[in-house]
Amino acid sequence: MTSESTPKKFDCVKWTREVRDRIYEETRDMTREERRRWSEARIRSDPLLARLYDRRKAPETGTTAGGTRPDA
Repeated sequence: MTSESTPKKFDCVKWTREVRDRIYEETRDMTREERRRWSEARIRSDPLLARLYDRRKAPETGTTAGGTRPDA
């Protein structure tokens, strides 16, 4: 490893803080219910997150992760 450092192309910590601060500014005056609806609307606007959210809310199918029924 050399003592020279290369400039970062992407600063993850800086980006995370910026996003966190932006979300705080958008939601700081909201009630708990308003924040829940805001979050759900954001999730629904993203196709991947919406699919994961729908899967989480789907009823159990009666199978385990291995694809077998627990009572079989």
